[in-house]
Amino acid sequence: MSSSKVTIIGAGVSGLAIAQTLSAFPVDLTLIEQNPYPGGRAAFYGCKATDSCVHCGVCLLREAVAQMPDGGRVRHLYSSAPVSAGHGTNGGYAIEVSGRPNRIDPELCTACGACLEACPEGAIEMVPGWRYFVGEKCTDCGKCVDVCPTSAIAMKRQPLHETIDSDAVVVSTGFTPFDPAIDRKWGYGDSPRVITSSDLERLLFEERYLPEGIKADEAKKVAFIQCVGSRNVLEGTDQCSRICCAYNLRMAGRLKDELPEADIDFYYMDIQHFGKGFPSFFEGVKEKLNLVRSLPISIEHDEGNRPILRFESIPEPGCADTPYDLVVLSQGLQPAANAIRIADQWGLDLDSNGFFRTTEADMPPGVFASGTCTGPMRIDECVENAASVSEGVLKYLGVST
Repeated sequence: MSSSKVTIIGAGVSGLAIAQTLSAFPVDLTLIEQNPYPGGRAAFYGCKATDSCVHCGVCLLREAVAQMPDGGRVRHLYSSAPVSAGHGTNGGYAIEVSGRPNRIDPELCTACGACLEACPEGAIEMVPGWRYFVGEKCTDCGKCVDVCPTSAIAMKRQPLHETIDSDAVVVSTGFTPFDPAIDRKWGYGDSPRVITSSDLERLLFEERYLPEGIKADEAKKVAFIQCVGSRNVLEGTDQCSRICCAYNLRMAGRLKDELPEADIDFYYMDIQHFGKGFPSFFEGVKEKLNLVRSLPISIEHDEGNRPILRFESIPEPGCADTPYDLVVLSQGLQPAANAIRIADQWGLDLDSNGFFRTTEADMPPGVFASGTCTGPMRIDECVENAASVSEGVLKYLGVST
């Protein structure tokens, strides 16, 4: 039986879920991922569980990475990106791909950890359930090369440049979190005491709960600010990012459990409900937090570089200023940085917020879009969406399910 060829652009949770489904059928798969590792942004998200699971979805990503199909009919191209797309010889697509492979060959890496111990710069990183890769801290000292038992590491690798034939293409390129540094009112970058939700995710992943230099007894008062870069057309987008309430309520609850003496204020416009278990979760977490229905105005810093949050006081008229030891900015979701380029390559339409439209009339034959490149989604929603897209791909290819 001849195999159909499918290319998946993006190996985040949605792309991996689609790959896992399609790998059970006579389909040759190629995954193209711009990062040197699978998992996308969620690869470095931390678990939010406290005394029980809060269904943050991180375990679904871990599972997708651990069960990622490899070898045989599945090929992975990391640190790579499609540079052009055209019509193939058999009615499909010809995809020109370029990249620079990571210093660690994932096919040879056994995750023994010898390179991690040898690296003096802390440049060796690992995605849970996968393998090691060399990060940006690398100084080319070569000590990891000397200790690798499988010769998986090389300081220089030949650039990749080739053309791939594909019968169908799935675009799963994810999203970009809003960068609050572009608006100085948030004070991001002025002090280590103002961080983003992405920063806190990485801290939780590393099983740390505060930025370097801030001790637990110095974090007595913490603020979470919702809708930074969303629901505000002057700052980011007028779209509600939907998932931010879920993630940040969970992170705030986790932080409260780790820092029980901390007083945590949660500033919000309104709370977006999520999932079947939301009512019971919300009843539990709101007992840990001080919910403040107000949209903060700006952040200044005092002489000790402590953030001072100005917000509209409700129900009292006027504004109030409150000092905090730590402020977490909940970033809105924006289209991936390469969304316009990918749209041009594949003839895709963008909605008013820059995400890919997915109605049949908007998609070229054999091209599909999945996950957060089509709009904000939780991790579990990405998995559900991937199942639907996989079904559409198989139907298009005429593969019997």
